[in-house]
Amino acid sequence: MKTSMFDIPLNHFKSVMAQKFFVAPADRNYFFSRLSKIYGIHEEFWWNALQTIEKLLKAGLVLNGVSVTRHFKHDIEKLWRTHSELFGNLAVRELRRPSKLSEWIWRDESLESLLHRINSMGHPDSRYGLLSHSNHRSDLFKFDQLAFELRRRTIGLDWIVGEDFPDRRLSKFYGQPYRKVLTELPEFQIRSLHVPEGSVQAIGENLSNVVHAWNYSYFRNEMDLDRLAPATFFSVIPTAGNSYLYLLWRDLKDNGVTEQAIERITWLLDNIQIGRDAELELQRLCAAKFQE
Repeated sequence: MKTSMFDIPLNHFKSVMAQKFFVAPADRNYFFSRLSKIYGIHEEFWWNALQTIEKLLKAGLVLNGVSVTRHFKHDIEKLWRTHSELFGNLAVRELRRPSKLSEWIWRDESLESLLHRINSMGHPDSRYGLLSHSNHRSDLFKFDQLAFELRRRTIGLDWIVGEDFPDRRLSKFYGQPYRKVLTELPEFQIRSLHVPEGSVQAIGENLSNVVHAWNYSYFRNEMDLDRLAPATFFSVIPTAGNSYLYLLWRDLKDNGVTEQAIERITWLLDNIQIGRDAELELQRLCAAKFQE
């Protein structure tokens, strides 16, 4: 029998689930938020900003005992109010101008105001052109700060450092709760940030090339078709990837349903919304164990 994905401490399992289903997707949203803002695609900035903040708030809540299955939906103001109550003096509550940022760029604003603007302009209706949007010079810097601080809090505050999984970076904190790490290391990220890498010149210097490069339908000129395509776009061996949800299901099928697996699956279903079909399938596999 192979080593099972469920054969880890419960808190470690929770941390992995939060990483796979919230933090990693939030990191991708964060990347596209900044990309959109930098290139002036403002509607996409607000939509991806909402997605980023929503996922990071949910990760922090679910790792500290709050289920995020259906109650909150996309409402980051409601999520933040729960975050504020739960995290107490460690909650993210204010925005501060970075010391290296010019004062004339920064516009004083409460965190509540920023969250309201992200919630309004990043609402799902924005995908259909139903909403107006407005921008301030300091929006990106405030969003950066908020995302950074929320991401730092994607850990169980009262989990004990080194107890559920090792982290050599924090060896001096072993035996102490993570809330102490957050307090004493204000710039420390619990989780590594992984972002896309590669040349930004793959399509040339003009942003419109995104639409026209290697596009035989929206043909503009031969140069667009003659560009050397990067391996990320045209690889010899096509890429693929399995969702972590599928890997969990595969593990149950290959290694069998153990009491430990049931405990972890029960926590997952009680706390994270994974889709009705997947939920029913995991429930079926666990129920079959009791019928043996």
